[in-house]
Amino acid sequence: MNRTRRGFTILEILIAISIMVLMITIVSFSFSKLNSSQTLDTSADLVVSILNETRSLTLSAVDDSQYGVNFEASQIVLFKGSIYLSADPSNVVTELNPQVGLRNVILNGGGTSVIFKRLTGNTVETGTVEIFLKASTTIFRTITISATGIVELD
Repeated sequence: MNRTRRGFTILEILIAISIMVLMITIVSFSFSKLNSSQTLDTSADLVVSILNETRSLTLSAVDDSQYGVNFEASQIVLFKGSIYLSADPSNVVTELNPQVGLRNVILNGGGTSVIFKRLTGNTVETGTVEIFLKASTTIFRTITISATGIVELD
């Protein structure tokens, strides 16, 4: 009686499972890094968009006022007027994604607010702000604010 062997040994099954686990881990890690990078880019674009909106509100003289943005560790605040008052009910607070934060707010004058001038959209508070990934602080984007009020993302 000639018996033919059918099926897999336990060792073959364990090797196949190990290879699959390794491949799933690599793919998951790649997607995680991609997702983090997209989160950082989206958050940086949001900050630039709010700065541009603030400048536009000032140039349009909405409510016959000027507007500014205050930078905090995990949020930015669009405010009306020439100074930032944290308790002002007209402030528009935008929370950043919990995976990112703001740091190195280096503005002319040393403050944390950028205020745009009416009629010109210029600002005295020129400088840079970094938005970074909290999980990997070496990955960041720099936002630059020029004297003309133009905002650039590096």
